[in-house]
Amino acid sequence: MRIVSIDSSLGSSLLVADAGPGTAGTALSVLSRAEQSSPRRHAESLGAMLARVLAAPGVADHPLDAVIAATGPAPFTGLRAGLVTARALGRARGVPVHGVPSLDAVARAAFDEIARAGGGGGESVLVVTDARRHEVYAARYRARGADDVEPLDSPAVLAPDAAVRLGGVDAVAGSGAVLYPHLAAGRVVLAPVSGDPAAQIRVALTRLADAGPGAVLPAEPLYLRHADVHMPAGRGRTL
Repeated sequence: MRIVSIDSSLGSSLLVADAGPGTAGTALSVLSRAEQSSPRRHAESLGAMLARVLAAPGVADHPLDAVIAATGPAPFTGLRAGLVTARALGRARGVPVHGVPSLDAVARAAFDEIARAGGGGGESVLVVTDARRHEVYAARYRARGADDVEPLDSPAVLAPDAAVRLGGVDAVAGSGAVLYPHLAAGRVVLAPVSGDPAAQIRVALTRLADAGPGAVLPAEPLYLRHADVHMPAGRGRTL
């Protein structure tokens, strides 16, 4: 399958990859990718980045099979820009759009790092990503096979001190661990700081295989609170 994967949960990251079964889980061949690290330039950057990855040699002349997008939780504007881009591409190319929760992709990348370090596979990870307002999005995970993860609780938006009290984990990963170092609390700190579009593909394909032919993974945004911008209540009176 040829897949475009889009993550806008922190900065913006896109890639085009061929994916299929490998000897130890899903095998990916990345054909093109683009990234920008700013957490506030999604709307103006995603369109140009998408055009660039789709025009790359070996990509432009081949049809797509699917689009995969991060569904959050993440700051409102960036998340919405990524999902709108994914839906527009899916509609233009006539292919399905699948969603993967942002924290799941971070967790999968974290378990990959544990495996590379020789971990035994029984570890659990706390994922904490920046929610702004001095808060984090948080959830705990354990690995599920070579390509998927299993959430141990529902994602929540928490003060960093409340996230510290989430116990029963061996390591912490995500941008929240960089912003609030005390979240480590003696645990191993892993490298991933935002979502991973390659991990999104592996998680999505595993879940689609489990769900059976014709399945579509929900691509609705996971907002855990209201947007920062509010419409004015009404027009002021003039005397």
